[in-house]
Amino acid sequence: MERNDFGSGDSTQEQVSGGSTGSQSAGYSGSMSDQGESVTDRARDMAGSAQEKLADVGSTVRERAGNAKDSLAGALEAGAEKLRQRSSDGQLAGAGGTDVSMGDGRMSKVTNRVAGGMDATAHWLRDADLDGLRTGLETQVKEHPGRTLLMAVGVGYLLGKALRK
Repeated sequence: MERNDFGSGDSTQEQVSGGSTGSQSAGYSGSMSDQGESVTDRARDMAGSAQEKLADVGSTVRERAGNAKDSLAGALEAGAEKLRQRSSDGQLAGAGGTDVSMGDGRMSKVTNRVAGGMDATAHWLRDADLDGLRTGLETQVKEHPGRTLLMAVGVGYLLGKALRK
């Protein structure tokens, strides 16, 4: 009789555990489906937020480039004004740091021409769009790399001299 009680106890435990296992597996597969959907939703949310952040970064970069463009244009205009002031005051320095004589006015003409070019460049920078500016610069560098390098060195030297004092 003990065997019967023991056996019937085992079968009851198997039924209880089998019933609970069946309900757990059904709940588990439903949970897996929910987890798959939640992972997909999370991935979509993350992709959406990444796109928003990328758009924010892109707009920030464009804004900073626009500010740099305006800043460079302002520096060119200020440099041109300083060149004109020094030219009219006769304070241009030669290569050795000595004053240059303005007897025939050639130096004054050259200075005014450079200052005019700097002003024209500043106006062009203010009016140019960034994509067109990038394309034009790439074309210039590809077609005339030596000339572009010399121009950059010359402008840098002139700006350095004009803004130093």
